[in-house]
Amino acid sequence: MTLLNEAQVEQLKEITRRLRQVRQEKSIRIEEIASQTKIRAGILQALEEERFEELPEPIFLQGFIRRYGDALGLDGNALSYNLITNVVCQDSKNAHKNSDNKQNTYIPLVLTYILLLVGASAGLLHTLNPRLTAESLTPENNNQQSIVSNQTNK
Repeated sequence: MTLLNEAQVEQLKEITRRLRQVRQEKSIRIEEIASQTKIRAGILQALEEERFEELPEPIFLQGFIRRYGDALGLDGNALSYNLITNVVCQDSKNAHKNSDNKQNTYIPLVLTYILLLVGASAGLLHTLNPRLTAESLTPENNNQQSIVSNQTNK
C-alpha cells in the first residue's frame, strides 16, 4: 500500500478496531465474513491486525471496509466514507503533483518527435527522388556552373 501519514493510519486503525470488535461480539469467524464479502481471509486478517503494508491501495480498502461493515450489520458506507475523505483525497493530491512533473517532460518529447518526423521525411524524400540529388552532381551541371562563373569573372 502507498505510504499513509500518521492521521490516516490512526483513522484506519480506528475503523479496523471497530470492525474487529463488532465481529468478535457477534462471534463471527473471519472465514465467514470472507465468504460473505468475497474478500480473501488474509486481507481481512491483515486489516484487523493492522498490518497495513500487506494491504492494497486505499481505494480498494474503501470497498473492503464498506462490504465488511455491511456484512457485520454496520453502515459500511459511513465507515468507508471516513476512509475515502481522509486517505484517498490525500492520494489524489499527490497524483496531481506528479502530473505537474509529467507536463514539464512533455514539451521536450514533442520537439524530439517533430525533429524525428522532419528527418524521416527528408530521408524518405531523398530515397524516393534520387534524381534530384543525382542531377546536382552530374558533370553537365558542373560544366554549366563553371561557364557561368567564367563569364562573371570576365
